[in-house]
Amino acid sequence: MNQFTYEQELGNHLVCSDLLSSCWAYNRKVNEETPQVVNLGLLPQTVRYKRFDAQDSRGLAVIAFSSCISIDLHGEGQRLVSSADLDLKHFDFLSTNSNPSFSINNLAIQLFHSLLAQLSQEKIDTTKPLIITGHSLGGSVASLFTIWLLNNSYKKIEYRKTKYPICLTFGSPLLGNEGLQKAISARPSLDSCFVHVVLKHDPVPGLFLLPHNTIDSVSNSTSQYKSFGLYLFCSESGVACFSEPEFVLEILGIFSSQNRPFGDYGLVLEGLKGKAIVKGTRLAGFDNDPLCTGITLQLQAIGIHDMQTQLQNNVMIRRIETKQKEFFERKAYQVGLDESLKKMKTEMAYMEWYKKTTRTRGGYYDTYKSSTRNRDETVSKAKLVKYQRSLTKCWANAVYEAKRTDGKSFPFRLLMAGNNYRRMVEPLDIAEYYKGYKQGQKDYWAGGRSEHYILLEKWLNEMQSTPSQRTKSCSFNEDSCFWAHVEEALMLVKMLSNEESSPENEELFRKLNKFEEYFMGSIDKHIVDPEIFLEGSSFKLWWSLYSDKKGDSYKSPLANYMRARSYEALL
Repeated sequence: MNQFTYEQELGNHLVCSDLLSSCWAYNRKVNEETPQVVNLGLLPQTVRYKRFDAQDSRGLAVIAFSSCISIDLHGEGQRLVSSADLDLKHFDFLSTNSNPSFSINNLAIQLFHSLLAQLSQEKIDTTKPLIITGHSLGGSVASLFTIWLLNNSYKKIEYRKTKYPICLTFGSPLLGNEGLQKAISARPSLDSCFVHVVLKHDPVPGLFLLPHNTIDSVSNSTSQYKSFGLYLFCSESGVACFSEPEFVLEILGIFSSQNRPFGDYGLVLEGLKGKAIVKGTRLAGFDNDPLCTGITLQLQAIGIHDMQTQLQNNVMIRRIETKQKEFFERKAYQVGLDESLKKMKTEMAYMEWYKKTTRTRGGYYDTYKSSTRNRDETVSKAKLVKYQRSLTKCWANAVYEAKRTDGKSFPFRLLMAGNNYRRMVEPLDIAEYYKGYKQGQKDYWAGGRSEHYILLEKWLNEMQSTPSQRTKSCSFNEDSCFWAHVEEALMLVKMLSNEESSPENEELFRKLNKFEEYFMGSIDKHIVDPEIFLEGSSFKLWWSLYSDKKGDSYKSPLANYMRARSYEALL
C-alpha cells in the first residue's frame, strides 16, 4: 500500500464514522455552555475549553477548545516566536542536536500558557481513549496541549496498554515553522496523533502563508509556516486526504486565496458521511502514471478542476512527484531491509547464546579477545566471527543508504534493532582493535570506530532527546564503547611509574580519575552489564593494577564500591 492509498483509506474511515461530526459538536458546545474564559490584556482574543466524559464502557474523554468568532489573526497575530529567544520550557524536549530550535505562533503559545494551570489539573488515563479537538485558534491550542501532554502524562507508560490521544482540529491556522515540523515528523508516535480538517474556502488555515511572517519584531528574518500531521480537505462534493507538507501548503494557498463564503463544518461533514474518497477510476492520459492519477482524483473530489493542464505544467505537482518517488524508493529499500532482518535475527540470536556461554570464562568481551585451543570453542568462535561480519555488512549498507536522509528513512523499530546490533557487535571490533596495542594501537575513537556505529548512536540520541532512566542493570553495556574506555584505562595504569609525584604520573592520574567518574556514572544509571565484574575480565584486571598503585588508603566512590563488593548483588 503506497502513501496515497493509505491516506485515502484513513480519510474514508474518518469521513464515514461519526467521529468528525461528534468532535465538531463538542466544539460548538464549548461556546454554548459557560466555559473558562481567558483574557490576554491588550489582546482581544479569548480561548475556552471544556472536558466531556462519555458514559460508556470505553471511558472516552473529549477535551474541546474553542476561540471567539471575532479573532483577528492578521498583523501581530501572525508573529512567530523562536525557542532560541523565548522560554518555551514546556516544549524544549522537541529540540535535538540536529534540530536545536523551532518557532511557534506567539498568540497560540500565550493562550496555551494562560490555560496551562487548569490543564495541568486534568487527570488523564493513558489506558482510555482521549480526543483533543479545537476550532480555529482553539485548534492551535489543542495541538500544543497534545504535544505537551505526550511529553508529560504519556512519558512513563506501558506501551501495550496505552491509547495515544487523537488531536482533531477544524479550520485551525498553521502552528509553527519548519523547525517545529521537523521536530514532530521525526517522532512518528507524535506526528500520527494529528488530523486537521479544512473546509473549502475557509481562509484561516492558509492565512499564515503570507510572505511577511517574521520570527520577532526586532529581526526581519522571514520564517515560513509549515504543516505537520494529516490534512483532511473537505467540500460538499467530496474529501481529499494528504500529509505531504508541500502539497498541503499548496492546497491551503488555493483555498485561502479564493475569497468565497464557506459553509458550516457540521453540515458539510454530516453530508459527507455517505461519500467515500474516490479511487480506482481510470483517468484518460494518466494510465501509466498512478501517482498523478491518485493526486488528480483527490483534488477533483474537493473541486479543484482542470488538473490535466495543471499536472503537466504546475511546478508544485512535479515537486510532489519527486518527493513521492523518493518515498517509494525508501519504502522499497525498507522492504529489502525487512527481509534482511529475518536473517539478522537468527545471527543475533546465536551471538546472544554465545554471550551466555562465556560467563564462566571471564565474559563475552574477554572470551572473544583471548585465544583458545579448545576445538569446540574454536568452532563456536569461528561461527561468531562469520555472523559478526555478516551483520556488519548488512547494517553498514543500511546506514549508508539512510545517511542520504540523515537517518529519516529509518523507522523507529529498525533504528532500535540497529542499536541492539551496535551494542552486541562493536565490543568485538574493539577487542580486535586493541590486540594491536603492542604495535602502538590506541584511541579507538580516532583510529578504529566505524562511521555506521557513530551514525546509529547519533540518530538514536536525536530521536530520544530525553534518555530513558533504567532501574536495573541491562544485559549488555548501553555504551557500546565501554570496553574501549577500559582498554585506554589499562594502558594508562601500565604507564604509571613508581615516582608517584612526577608530572607524568599526575597527568595519568587525572585521566584515570575521569575514567572513575565515567564508570561510576554508568553504575548509577544502571547501563553496564554485570559481567564486567566477572573474575578474569579486563575491568577486574584494571582495578587490580589501579588499586595497587593507589594503595589501601585511597578513597573515592569507585574505591568504596569495589572494596565493599557492592557489585556482587548484580551477578
